[in-house]
Amino acid sequence: MPRRTFSSPRNDNSANKECFLNKDKDYYKILGIDTSADKKEIKSAYRSLARKYHPDTNQGNKLSEEKFKEIGEAYSILSDDARRAQYDLLKGVSQKKPNTSEQAKKQASEAYTEQKKSTAKSKSEAEKRPFGDVFSDFVDKVFEKGQTPKPKQSQGKPRETQKPAPKKGDDITADISITIVEAHNGTVRKVNILHTETCPKCKGKRYLNSVQCPICKGNGEISNHKKISVKIPPNVTEGSKIRIAGEGNQGQNGGASGDLFLVVSIIKNSIFEFENLNVLCEIPITPTEAALGAEIFIPTIDGQLSMRIPPETQAGQRFRLSGEGIPDATTAKRGDQLITVRIEIPSNLSQKEKELYMELAKIRKFNPRDGIVFN
Repeated sequence: MPRRTFSSPRNDNSANKECFLNKDKDYYKILGIDTSADKKEIKSAYRSLARKYHPDTNQGNKLSEEKFKEIGEAYSILSDDARRAQYDLLKGVSQKKPNTSEQAKKQASEAYTEQKKSTAKSKSEAEKRPFGDVFSDFVDKVFEKGQTPKPKQSQGKPRETQKPAPKKGDDITADISITIVEAHNGTVRKVNILHTETCPKCKGKRYLNSVQCPICKGNGEISNHKKISVKIPPNVTEGSKIRIAGEGNQGQNGGASGDLFLVVSIIKNSIFEFENLNVLCEIPITPTEAALGAEIFIPTIDGQLSMRIPPETQAGQRFRLSGEGIPDATTAKRGDQLITVRIEIPSNLSQKEKELYMELAKIRKFNPRDGIVFN
């Protein structure tokens, strides 16, 4: 399972509308930070607490779930400069920032006065409302935009909101096991890969109307298994990496998806063993074949191949088939196949077979242990 990460709540306009200022809550105390903390300190505190109280690590714990929501609310306010300034103004928090408290009120009042003069002839609904209500709305509007109050201009293009830069998705690395024959000839395999994607319900915002997203459980991402067909090229070796472009995790903000990397593992074969580019195997033969010679079929990585066993072949004798091994990845020159023969005696001999073996023993007085010195 991929390691879970905790992403910070987004501070776009839609997210701001979902989380309202609450002057009765001490957001600084909730995150355990000082009122002069910068954005880096705020983010670090949020991530640390989010890991501690995340519902996935505290399943069934209602207190942790409420604490997690409270942490997210505090971060949504304090990580946004405009909303933090508005909150500090409501709470009377003193910071080393020039655009807060009394100075902010003064700037807002001056801007409002100039705006009122320029629109004195209009019969807007705002002119019919009490000055205090209109002024309060004006201050709120100024801080929502995160700007120092300025007189309204009759001309000029509206200020454009800078969109987050596209980010490519993370790459995925997985293992794939294939046989030696598949490694040599190439093959097509279906693989089941776990992908991480942006939650389709909350679009990565983690909350819907201040309530944790029921689909992603407040993580902003979901994990899905995806089956894809992968072409394994010929002549891959143990540890080779195969890249499938665009099959990694989904990108963010319109960014491209990452890539999938498959690491090849060659399954051990009951017949074949490998020594560099050479293929090794052991083949059983009968006593008759060993004594008289025979034409037998042996397995290779390309299929069956006929091979001649000469008369009087001994147990353990090795034969070489040139060019029947594994191709070199650079030169394409192939190694050899080395065959070791093993003489097998049949079990459950019939009476007739036993008599023939006894007759053979009388004809040929052969003792393979002659010459061995026993201490």
